[in-house]
Amino acid sequence: MLTSLPELPVYNLLPLELVSGQGATVVDARGDEYLDFYGGHAVAALGHGHPKLAEALYRQAQRLMFYSNAVDHEPRRRFCARLLQMAGDRFAGVFLCNSGAEANENALSIARQLTKRKVFVSVEGGFHGRTLLTLALSGLPNYRRLAKAGDEPLLNDLRLLPAHDLEMIDTIVDEDCAAVIVEPVQGLAGAVAFSSEYLTRLRQRCDEVGALLIFDEVQCGSGRSGCYTAAQRLQVQPHILTLAKGLAGGFPIGAVLCDPQTAKVNAGSLGSTFGGAPLACAAGLAALDIIEEENLLANAYRLGEHLKFALACIDGVVRVDGLGLLIGIELKQPAKDVRDALLTDHRIIAGVSAHPHVLRIMPPLSITQTEADTFVHALTQTLT
Repeated sequence: MLTSLPELPVYNLLPLELVSGQGATVVDARGDEYLDFYGGHAVAALGHGHPKLAEALYRQAQRLMFYSNAVDHEPRRRFCARLLQMAGDRFAGVFLCNSGAEANENALSIARQLTKRKVFVSVEGGFHGRTLLTLALSGLPNYRRLAKAGDEPLLNDLRLLPAHDLEMIDTIVDEDCAAVIVEPVQGLAGAVAFSSEYLTRLRQRCDEVGALLIFDEVQCGSGRSGCYTAAQRLQVQPHILTLAKGLAGGFPIGAVLCDPQTAKVNAGSLGSTFGGAPLACAAGLAALDIIEEENLLANAYRLGEHLKFALACIDGVVRVDGLGLLIGIELKQPAKDVRDALLTDHRIIAGVSAHPHVLRIMPPLSITQTEADTFVHALTQTLT
């Protein structure tokens, strides 16, 4: 039974009190089961209650739950090495932190330190977190406003690049820029995927003017695209790449991956008290093992393509966008109404987006064909 909570009312809660989960299914306090195609903001990438992840956390908690970055430990060494391997061996170093916003803050800090420049460029529609800097860089006006004091922006050294506009790249990205930050697939905007052509041109322009290209893969990374990173799927290499959300299957962790050019920071230039703790790294290692052992990248690619094709055929769907298992479904009617109907009539949890007509789904990488088809059937009935 939901009651008022002794916390700030900053979230619009769904009318659910969840108590357990297994795979793509969650169970509420009344014992009702729901198919989870939202994953708690794309975090439950391995599904719920994975025994190998739970066992890894239990074993590490018995040995050493926490120590700060003042000392070395094996779980951190092993996790960083495996993460670089999964990302394609084109990165040279990792900085571990606790969240996506923190990862993006540190990526931007690295860019400013290395280039000695002030200007940051973000892309219209992008979302990079809820710290003051990442809010100020948001390509979504409602979020960018949260970083303003009255009508004054937090920083004047910020530029917004129109999405998908190749011609404007040369105009906006110049020798004053420290970095361009972009989501290869914009999550909150409605799973809007950028073309390889657009991202390649961003990389070329950054190289021409000495700026750094940062891929924010907090939502679209960690296997969701059908490759471990969207950079691999789209075959565009950024200087820096950030990960979080599904990185450890539900345990809080964030990571900044730096290429050889940017892995040159000095001692004391970055820091994170809880970043890279043994428990988080044990969870991250287990998540990487599960992705490989269960062939989840291929599953995400195959069922992502299947869902996009099937969803595009439904009457009432305007278009389908996204990559892998991060999918945006533009509807003829408000997405919130459809999300609510899926929840109450079909016991399916889906998400909305900053676009009022785009429904967003981010199911576990481990979903089955049957679960995918169950969602398609429920949406078809809802839109009829």
